[in-house]
Amino acid sequence: MFCFFMPKRRFSQNFLTDRGIAERIVAFLEPGAVDTVLEIGAGRGILTEIIAASGARLYSFEIDRDLIENLNNKFAPYKNVTIINRDFLAIIPDEYTAEKFKLIGNIPYDITSPLLEWMLRFRETITRAVITTQKELADRIAASPDSKDWAPISIFHQCFFDIRKVMSISGGAFYPPPNVKSATLLFSANEKHHIPFWDDFERIVRQAFHQRRKLLSNNLMHLPGLTRENIHAAIASLGLPQNIRAEQLAIEDFIRLTKAVLSVKNA
Repeated sequence: MFCFFMPKRRFSQNFLTDRGIAERIVAFLEPGAVDTVLEIGAGRGILTEIIAASGARLYSFEIDRDLIENLNNKFAPYKNVTIINRDFLAIIPDEYTAEKFKLIGNIPYDITSPLLEWMLRFRETITRAVITTQKELADRIAASPDSKDWAPISIFHQCFFDIRKVMSISGGAFYPPPNVKSATLLFSANEKHHIPFWDDFERIVRQAFHQRRKLLSNNLMHLPGLTRENIHAAIASLGLPQNIRAEQLAIEDFIRLTKAVLSVKNA
């Protein structure tokens, strides 16, 4: 029985136990019979059960093999549910579905960054995602320009998703209660930005924030093949002041900056 299962530290397990919060989380996903859903970490199955009842085709991944037998028994009556004992980060979606899909999970802090990288890799197949993680990190992912939380992790994901923090969750909703607050993020796929020079864009954004308190121009000076004059010319061509910092730039500014840097570099 799940009620006797002890959470494992090596998997950073904090099981959601509040049914009301679980129902709210799944409601943001809006699962239905026409949807395919991938769940990251079934745990004791509290989200799994609500999604299963929606009729969605659900692939639920759980890395802890000690949970699998109980999960299989619990969801045997649901023909639309498949329980898979596998590390979610190792999967390729088209191993399970050729359709675009929705994504959901309560994510331990230590795998949130790898998961976000996974989402970027497979962004074209994700229509909607509801991810619960540590509130501090959630604030950064959903941040806006010209704020202390605006960072590369915000920019890269907001290039492809509209992201909203839809709920904060206290530790008491989990067992064992974590020492930090959690927050739920809603990712909705968008097609706002076309960035054919992604590798250059990613490199420039990361370098722009290399030392947050420094001016943008000073951080970009460390890009190979560029002089101070090149950097100043690129910034000036955008109509931006030379004393601007990276956190003041919106995504569109970084796209324009990348084009300008590539232009002066190749001149």
